[in-house]
Amino acid sequence: MSDKIPWRVLRYLYAVYYLLIGVYVALSLVGVIAPPHPKVSEASAAFQGALAKTGFMFPLLALTYIVSACALFFHRTAPFGLVLLAPVAVVIFLTDTLLDSAWLFGTLNSAVLAALAWHFRSAFRPLFFSSGVAQDV
Repeated sequence: MSDKIPWRVLRYLYAVYYLLIGVYVALSLVGVIAPPHPKVSEASAAFQGALAKTGFMFPLLALTYIVSACALFFHRTAPFGLVLLAPVAVVIFLTDTLLDSAWLFGTLNSAVLAALAWHFRSAFRPLFFSSGVAQDV
C-alpha cells in the first residue's frame, strides 16, 4: 500500500525539514557550523539553556530528528517516525505557544504531525485494540 501523491509530498516535506534541522544541530554540536541564535523570549531562552546544560538533550534531539526523518521517507516505517517525533512536537508546540510567541509555527508543526498520524491511523490500531488472541512474539 502506498500514499496518494499529496500525502507523500507532505510526508517528504516534513521529513526533509526534520532531516535538515537534525543535521544542522548535529553539525553545530561538533563545531562545524555556528550554533543557531534564534530570537526567543527570556523564558524560552532559559528553557533551551537548561536543555543545553544537560549535555545530552541536544545530541539526543539531533539523533531523534535524523532517525525519525529517515523513517518518514519510507511508507512502511513512517508510523515509527511519527511516534518518535510525537514527544518532540508536543514540546515544540508547548514551548512556542506558552514560552514564546511563535504559536503559528508550533501549531503548524503539530497539525502536520497530527494529519500524518491520522493518515497512518491503521498502523496504530494494534496499539489500542486487542484481538483477544495471545500471540507469541
